Amino acid sequence: MRLSSLKGVNCAKKAVAVLSAVALCSTMTITTTISNSQKVDAAATANSTLIFSDEFNGSSLNTNKWVCEIGNGSGGWGNNELEYYTNRSENVYVSDGSLHIRARNEGYNGYNYTSARLKTQDKFYFQYGHIECRMAIPSGQGIWPAFWMLGQNIGSVGWPRCGEIDIMEAINAENKVYGTCHWDSNGHAEYGRSTGNFDITQYHTYVCDWDSQFIRMYVDGNMYYEINITNSTGSTEEFHNKFFLLFNVAVGGNWPGFSVDNSRFPQELKVDYVRVYQDNLNYTSNIGNAVDGNSGNNNNNNNNNNNNNSGSQPSNTGSGDVYIYQDANYGGRSASLGLGNYNLASLQAKGFRNDDLSSIKVPWGYKVTMYADDNFSGATKVVNGDTSYVGNDWNDRVSSIKVEKALYKIVNRHSGLCLDVSGGSPDNGANVQQWTDNGTNAQKWMVSFNSSDSTYVITSALSGRALDMGGWSRDNGGNAIMWDNNNTDNQRWYLTGVDNGYTFFINKYSNKALDVEGWSTAAGGNVHQWDYLAQANQQWKFIQVN
Repeated sequence: MRLSSLKGVNCAKKAVAVLSAVALCSTMTITTTISNSQKVDAAATANSTLIFSDEFNGSSLNTNKWVCEIGNGSGGWGNNELEYYTNRSENVYVSDGSLHIRARNEGYNGYNYTSARLKTQDKFYFQYGHIECRMAIPSGQGIWPAFWMLGQNIGSVGWPRCGEIDIMEAINAENKVYGTCHWDSNGHAEYGRSTGNFDITQYHTYVCDWDSQFIRMYVDGNMYYEINITNSTGSTEEFHNKFFLLFNVAVGGNWPGFSVDNSRFPQELKVDYVRVYQDNLNYTSNIGNAVDGNSGNNNNNNNNNNNNNSGSQPSNTGSGDVYIYQDANYGGRSASLGLGNYNLASLQAKGFRNDDLSSIKVPWGYKVTMYADDNFSGATKVVNGDTSYVGNDWNDRVSSIKVEKALYKIVNRHSGLCLDVSGGSPDNGANVQQWTDNGTNAQKWMVSFNSSDSTYVITSALSGRALDMGGWSRDNGGNAIMWDNNNTDNQRWYLTGVDNGYTFFINKYSNKALDVEGWSTAAGGNVHQWDYLAQANQQWKFIQVN
């Protein structure tokens, strides 16, 4: 968590099991070679304009673009951090084409560590864009580097009402990074997700794609984070305002803890470049020329773009979680589709013809079938995820569409058996077990996302009832049953992806993991809850079956 100087704010991170046990946006995991992650389009579009960059090609920090914050803030910047930030060349300098933020173990103004924290507040801030940064990250016990954004209105509304987007945070000697969004929903709300392991000390490209519908984060083109902010769902209105950029390296604090490996200093965050692109210009710059002259793309009209939108933002003409777009890379005219069947007349009523659909966004848990002909006939193509381009064979060809829930079997990693409703019972209170894969509806499941708290409800295709912790149990051994879908906390599950597509289920009410009792590998082995231990009998894989 990254705060400005705030008093009386509880800045503690949640326990790791809770922090990482968040909504499953994908089951992709970044490995050392990042080979297990799906490569996705994390680049600015052909219509994008470079509105801000710093290539750090000079010999000193450009103070027309960056402000150095000084001191330790209030309460260690709200996090009980141990460092004192300075603007000295010992802590922040530009050399060899990179920005260097250096944390040092030294006595200074009553503190044992110094470092630097830079921001573009009041100099450059923007609403929506493609934010890209290439950097190498320090690693060591007590080290906490970050590349992040805060709402420009923080001075008037405070935190968390200003909103916060953490594009990259790393702590201690972990070989992974975290992406997190913070906002106000009758109090502090957050949704965070981490990558798998990779060498963070080498240069990698970190990207945030932020638009009116989603915030997505990537490492080297591999998406590891997504949050839906469409229509300010889940009280996320903060993320439709303007934000500014920050870099810093903290030492110690509530999240990394207060044990610091002094043998690892000095520690440096090295930034090769940072760039911001927009398709529909909406930013403010007091820099004069926001784009670095060495970038090769100057925009000399930056001072005139406060609240300026050149071109129209996509408008939704219906309600639903699936979005279709006229142009590739989610550009041009758009419309949203809920569950149901849309023939050519339905699509035309939403402003689409049969010759202008080029990209589509499909959240996890949905299946979309596109048809070449009207009334769901002719050639078909199934889409289960965001598709920035439907391909030359389907571009400008779709004439009708079906939107339905995806059906999954859920397989336990330890036993290889499927999550199953015992006896195929459709009744309230039916027990949940594991069983040999038989393809029946007792083993078919659907997922529904709660954007308010980033949880999922898991419902049975057999009965429509929800996977439930019986009796609102918080105890180890509390039994998993089926019950009417009330969307209550004992039916809400945080899902976090691990390697090879497996996932942990953490119950929101009990904070315990869905577990196969006694490490059973037998058909009929009972499914209950237990302390989260990150073990194989608590890992499950969703495999789509429709």
